[in-house]
Amino acid sequence: MLRIAVAVCLLFSMTLVVCAQGRNGSWLNGKWEGKGFQIDTDGTWTMRLRTQGRKFLIEYPSLNCGGEWRLISINSRRARFREKITVGLSECVDKGNVLIERLNGRQIAYRYSYRGTTDVSASAILIRKR
Repeated sequence: MLRIAVAVCLLFSMTLVVCAQGRNGSWLNGKWEGKGFQIDTDGTWTMRLRTQGRKFLIEYPSLNCGGEWRLISINSRRARFREKITVGLSECVDKGNVLIERLNGRQIAYRYSYRGTTDVSASAILIRKR
């Protein structure tokens, strides 16, 4: 009986830790890379995302631009951002909307829409780098 009680307590504690990690966005921490696809031009580009805590830095090396994502909301599966381009502003569109969706521990889906619209204009699958 004691073993069962200990096992239940341990399982409950682990569940709380996993739920807390999902809510605070730690699932998104790390380095991510992939190739984006621009729907309206059929173009592709490389992208790199580095996250730690509430800091989200984005680079588009093949487009010579980058900046940061400003967090709007996050839960255990999705995060919404406003993109702020700080480098190469003439090369990339500023102030777009970004939706990141957790697919599994190694992959996230990226969807981009221009400011003022909800139509997806770019997408990617990013892979966690070690």
